[in-house]
Amino acid sequence: MAHFVTGLIARHAALRALAEARGLPAPVVLTEVLSLLPLGSDELERLQPEDADSFHAGFNYLSPALTAVLQALSARSTLLYFETEYFGGMGTQGAAVFRDGELVFGPQAAELGPINNALAVLGVRTVPPAIDEFETVGLHRHGSVEEWREAAGD
Repeated sequence: MAHFVTGLIARHAALRALAEARGLPAPVVLTEVLSLLPLGSDELERLQPEDADSFHAGFNYLSPALTAVLQALSARSTLLYFETEYFGGMGTQGAAVFRDGELVFGPQAAELGPINNALAVLGVRTVPPAIDEFETVGLHRHGSVEEWREAAGD
């Protein structure tokens, strides 16, 4: 099974306001508190004012310029940025958390763990029958940005 998703996770109102201010699609509700804003290439371009020429180790899209933008945006609300790239159970993931204009977690990239660790920073705890924070918030439900966009229309 493939999983290629890039996105932002934050409180519902904060992510809706960010999406509206930047002309981005509507976020998808994950839990009672958190939503996901799937980020494809168009959305990443709207967030980042310039083309990236370098990226944090293990990331395909998280550049120093995007990091600076997310730090500034986090003055209003905590933001979790993540990327996944898995095919057939093999791959990597990365995450970073921004709060009060600061990078408070990451950027961390590895085969497993960074997204769960970042979700824990947001206060997410595993709720059985889920096996981890990733599953608790439902990130396993869709494996692509396009599938998440479709879910936003539901």
